Amino acid sequence: MIKGGISDLHKKMLIDVFRDFVRICEKYDLQYFCCGGTAIGVIRHQGMIPWDDDIDILMPRPDYDKFLKIFNSLDISDNYELITAESNNRYYLPFAKMCDKRTTILEYDDIPCVFGVFIDVFPLDGAPANLSQRNKQLLGFRRAANKLLVLPKSITINVRSGLTRIFNLQIRTAYNEFRYALNKKRNREKVLAEIDGYMLETDYSSSSYCGNYGGMWGIKEFGPKEWFDGYELGNFEGISVRLPRGYHELLTQMYGDYMQLPPLDKRVSHHHVAYLNLEKRVEIDKVLKLIRN
Repeated sequence: MIKGGISDLHKKMLIDVFRDFVRICEKYDLQYFCCGGTAIGVIRHQGMIPWDDDIDILMPRPDYDKFLKIFNSLDISDNYELITAESNNRYYLPFAKMCDKRTTILEYDDIPCVFGVFIDVFPLDGAPANLSQRNKQLLGFRRAANKLLVLPKSITINVRSGLTRIFNLQIRTAYNEFRYALNKKRNREKVLAEIDGYMLETDYSSSSYCGNYGGMWGIKEFGPKEWFDGYELGNFEGISVRLPRGYHELLTQMYGDYMQLPPLDKRVSHHHVAYLNLEKRVEIDKVLKLIRN
């Protein structure tokens, strides 16, 4: 966690990623909404909350899927990449990140996945109108998503250690590791299918409630679909951006009086950063050597 916020350079890069995201959405007529702290930033600060370290975006499921589909055909591959659990078998979150591929971030030193300066892009999915059913569906999703978080911690095999075991005739241990490596792809596919099952269980187009299954505020990030039926414009660091029509109701449900500044000791970012390089992309093996030496 970073007390007092990110550096000016990091902030500029983050805003640049967001600006290009907005351009893509406007060009291809994709709906999106600022959410969470980013929405508060629009309303209260007309930009980033000074101590914040990320940008959070919601996209209705049809627009989210279209965004994933068209991204790789865009002429931005020199600068940007889209990270999802399907595209990167080391990635551990059930939503997408649009990243600056000329930079490097490692969040956790025990999860070997690097990406660049990023914005989080969450799908907005349908949800049951009944609160108890909504809670049940969200709980199932979270249990499945936790499995995704655990998988990358085990997907790398220490080759030197493995060879040592073999040379020491500890064949059974080496064989078990090899068998796990063969099965990990199948295990991951099962987890991803389970996650999608919960997120897509209630069809977005016909649902009367919807929400962000991947959000940190849980059930508080769900509400009547009318809250997301259209948008209002706001200013974010000079960019004209969209807020959901019911942003006040949603933010009040999540934060209470969101216009009130939090106490000084609560003004901290919430992302872990084990390694950061704003000048170039560094491969994971080198990053791990740098932080462990």
